[in-house]
Amino acid sequence: MEQNDQWVEDRLSKLEPETEWQPHVTTALARFEKRRARARFIGARTILAAIVAVICLATFPAPRAFAQRVLAPCLEACQSLVLGQTDFHDHLHELMWFVHSFLGIAPPDFEATDATGASFRLSNSMGKVVLLNFWATWCKPCQNEIPWFVEFQRRYGSDGFEVIGVSLDKGGWQAVRPAMEALRINYRVAIADNALVQKYGGLAALPETLLIDQKGRLLARHVGITDKSQYEGQIVRTLWKDLSTAERDRLRPEGLQ
Repeated sequence: MEQNDQWVEDRLSKLEPETEWQPHVTTALARFEKRRARARFIGARTILAAIVAVICLATFPAPRAFAQRVLAPCLEACQSLVLGQTDFHDHLHELMWFVHSFLGIAPPDFEATDATGASFRLSNSMGKVVLLNFWATWCKPCQNEIPWFVEFQRRYGSDGFEVIGVSLDKGGWQAVRPAMEALRINYRVAIADNALVQKYGGLAALPETLLIDQKGRLLARHVGITDKSQYEGQIVRTLWKDLSTAERDRLRPEGLQ
């Protein structure tokens, strides 16, 4: 019996590690990150599949309203999965804008170059209230409206508001830059090409101005000159729709109903 006990003790002693065991932290963290990335990918893939299904559903008029209700939380959930990833975030905004446009609740997205030479997309402004103004230097009503837009940009720009002007001038920047200086335009201006004009139905009459909310939804379309107070009222109500009545009254410019 003693010999057997000694044999067992010898075998157990050989199983003990020569040094005290310590966890490999780097390997453990790598495995954790891999599993989390996989879970995020599966979640995003599921949500994107739901978005595709909703788009297919929305092609039929009857269930379109239902599709719109389903789509918003899907897009928001997908956005939360990639929060903090700037590049993916920009692509997601483009996707959201495309889907909203497909459903008829957003204007067509487009890419253009502004007066500084910087390229931008309309969908880059998602999260802001946007006044999209189509104009031309030869358009007298346009010239009457632009000083109002300059004032709106100065007054509400810090509140999440942005004016984007798109010129239809055939003379290009040679015609547009002097007008920008004369009118003291303080917002982004681009020049439309034929593809952009066709996206917006030809733009037969100028000015044409669209008001777009923070989620890319088209709220108002004005063809021809519009009263300044009507513009400003729509802008203010959209910017401050989540504020209390008391806060709205405190922030409302003097004379605006």
